[in-house]
Amino acid sequence: MPKFIRFFGGPLDGHRQDFSERIEPLSTVLHLEVSHNTSRQLANQPMKSDEATTSRATYELRDDRYCFVSAR
Repeated sequence: MPKFIRFFGGPLDGHRQDFSERIEPLSTVLHLEVSHNTSRQLANQPMKSDEATTSRATYELRDDRYCFVSAR
């Protein structure tokens, strides 16, 4: 399993997630809730409490990356 997985497209475009400590296999599909805290968290900024979900993003694992599929 690769140490880092890169996200392509959607709200997490360009994000690299470290999975080097993960023992179980990666999920083939991710459904993620997205809010304004998502970008704050990725930028290592403080998150605000009770931030409402603005959308849900779906990513699919393809080779060594998660590719954006859709958002609702």
